[in-house]
Amino acid sequence: MTVAEREKHLRIVAEILLVHLPRVLHDQELAKDLLSVIGVTLRAAWEDALKSAEVWDRKHYHVRADQLRDEWTWALAAANTAEGLAERTTPVTKEHLDRLRKLIRPTLEVPGRPIIRNVEAFRGAARANRERRQREGRQTPRRSLV
Repeated sequence: MTVAEREKHLRIVAEILLVHLPRVLHDQELAKDLLSVIGVTLRAAWEDALKSAEVWDRKHYHVRADQLRDEWTWALAAANTAEGLAERTTPVTKEHLDRLRKLIRPTLEVPGRPIIRNVEAFRGAARANRERRQREGRQTPRRSLV
């Protein structure tokens, strides 16, 4: 994953969080599926940032590697929060989404051009993510799901 791909993942997260999730809060199953997608996407971006930092470390660009890790430290916390919200039994509220938005980036903006055409395509993502984690014992996917 390149910097451009990480930024695309962040645009996808922004669209889901700012456009689609507020519209589907009445359908808690779909809301939790979308939160699961956010968690998986952010976790994949975090893993990629770590891999890129390791490459910088091997090239002895330790300052650049540390800067990259620092830039993306929020991603793991936000991924854990999103996946935690997807797993809870209580309903997800607007306040939960606001807290998640602040964890990701306070200046998060809606992308100019929509990326996701049909959010119904993500229905079942939370269950699939849970089953994958149990089956593989992995916290992150082998590749991005987005």
